[in-house]
Amino acid sequence: MTQLSRHEERQAAVQILFACANKTPDEAEMDLVYDLVVGDQDYHAFLPQLVNGVLARKAQLDADIAKHLALGWKVDRIARVNLVILRIAVYELQMPEPAPYKVVVDEAVELAKEFASQQDAQFVNGVLKNYAPVDAQ
Repeated sequence: MTQLSRHEERQAAVQILFACANKTPDEAEMDLVYDLVVGDQDYHAFLPQLVNGVLARKAQLDADIAKHLALGWKVDRIARVNLVILRIAVYELQMPEPAPYKVVVDEAVELAKEFASQQDAQFVNGVLKNYAPVDAQ
C-alpha cells in the first residue's frame, strides 16, 4: 500500500469535507466517504485531524474567514469548494503547531487550482493574505 503525502492528504480532506458540506455524517457515512476518497491507501493522523477539526469548528472557522473577506462579501457567497479549502487552511493556521504560513497558503492556492480555477486560486490567496499574521507578510 502507498502512503499519502501531506498534499494528497489535503486533497483528500477537500474531497471528504466537500462531500460532508450539507450535513455532518455519522460514523458509518464517514467511513464510506473515507473509503471512496482514500481507498486502500495509508494516511497519517494528519488527514482525520484536518477533517474532524474542520467539522468540529466549522462555525468558528466561517466567522474567522468572514472577518477577512473584502467589504461586501459574506461567507455564504463563497463557492463551496473554495470555502472548504479556506476552512482547511485557517484550521491549519490555528493548530497548536501549525505549518508555516507560506506553506499553508501555497497548499491552499494549489488546491484551489486543482479543484476549481486560477481565478478561484487568486480569491483564496487574497483571503488568506488578509488572514496573514503581521510577521508573515
